[in-house]
Amino acid sequence: MATDERNDPQNGGLAAVRDLLDRRHFKAALRLLDSGELRDMPEHDLLRAAALLGRRRNEEGLRHLRRALARRPDGVEAMSGLGQALLQTNDVLAAVGWFERALAVAPDHPGGPAALAQACRRDARYEDAIRIVDAQPGAAGDVDLLYEKAISQSYLGDAAGALATYEALLSLDPEHAAAWFGSHAPALQTLGMEEALRRLWRAVGCSGANGRYWAFLCAYHRLLGQEAEAVRIFREHVAGNPKRLPLVESVTAVQPHLSADTRIFGMSANLLRHALSRAAVPGMVLEFGVRRGTSINHIAAVAGQAVHGFDSFEGLPETWVNGPQGLLSTGRQLPPVRPNVTLHAGWFEDTLGSFLRERGEPLRFVNIDSDIYSSARTVLTALAPRVRPGTVLVFDEYIGNRTWREDEHKAFQEFVRDQGVAYQCFAISPFTKQVAVRIDAIRGETGQAGADAERTG
Repeated sequence: MATDERNDPQNGGLAAVRDLLDRRHFKAALRLLDSGELRDMPEHDLLRAAALLGRRRNEEGLRHLRRALARRPDGVEAMSGLGQALLQTNDVLAAVGWFERALAVAPDHPGGPAALAQACRRDARYEDAIRIVDAQPGAAGDVDLLYEKAISQSYLGDAAGALATYEALLSLDPEHAAAWFGSHAPALQTLGMEEALRRLWRAVGCSGANGRYWAFLCAYHRLLGQEAEAVRIFREHVAGNPKRLPLVESVTAVQPHLSADTRIFGMSANLLRHALSRAAVPGMVLEFGVRRGTSINHIAAVAGQAVHGFDSFEGLPETWVNGPQGLLSTGRQLPPVRPNVTLHAGWFEDTLGSFLRERGEPLRFVNIDSDIYSSARTVLTALAPRVRPGTVLVFDEYIGNRTWREDEHKAFQEFVRDQGVAYQCFAISPFTKQVAVRIDAIRGETGQAGADAERTG
């Protein structure tokens, strides 16, 4: 502790608070901040916000950060703190704005570029995240920057690039559990399942590894038919843990519907391309839930025809998992898309009906990335008369989430029941939570009853 902090009770108290925050002793930090001698210090709001956010008291933390910013509008710590708080509450669009402001005021602020890259990545602005990383002179030696670049490369479908970036990161920090875990996905695409599993085992062996990695090991062994090992992992590392159970339970629910040639994927782009290659029935190619356009551009690159994307671009119409209403909003900004893509902005119930009335084709391929049950149900109900044997459906949030039973899975199972559908799942990706299904039969093989219902409805 510096001499002035030893002689000044206030400075000494603030140093003690910072130490408690660094050690994540948030409750003790709040008690110390409540002492009378610290309440009037200029740093009080910032430190109190950090402690409150650590305790997940997000609204209180945000209030203190805004007070700190009102006191000092150019305060970089307050701007960065607001960005982090908004990330914590899943308001990623607003978080990006605050990190951009902080970086504009203080380009050399420690951790600023990595924080902005993370916010852009979480806002599905993957190209922006990579540009931010590549613009930093010391990026090659910065673990946090390399991590954000590797994840963004994975989402963009660059398996080789992502794996190379993860390797560079792991050469700097060989015990980086999240990097070992993340690297298993591009490794699965480029090097095969054996290497992917090796990386997962390496991840769970790192100090402080996320316990949910065990669920992936269990799920992969189950999908590979290695049931004895799956059962052992489940009993020792998954059973009784509510955060690890959803992936294993949802994969187990899918298992009875797997086709004999089911393929396991690690990356979304690869699964989408494979699913399209299996969609041989002529018809429309649609996506529901476009957001920043990543998946629809993957689809359009290989579809060989017009692709239509539907999204409100205002986020989800209701709360979902831990996110608020409006989660995943782009602020009504439409993304750049390939020339063969047409976007239809608006809520599904407002845009889909008129679109279908203008077109008589059946469905070739549909990517349902609506996340929530109500939206998936709306889409499947409207599309039912266009489904034919051979139609391929991809669900983007079908497995792995805590609420998987109540989301896209529930909507599809109701569709299967109501329409008399027989189907097979021929592709699955535990890492990206996707499944691809092929419709084998619907109402006597032809779907004619659904077509008649549409004409008379």
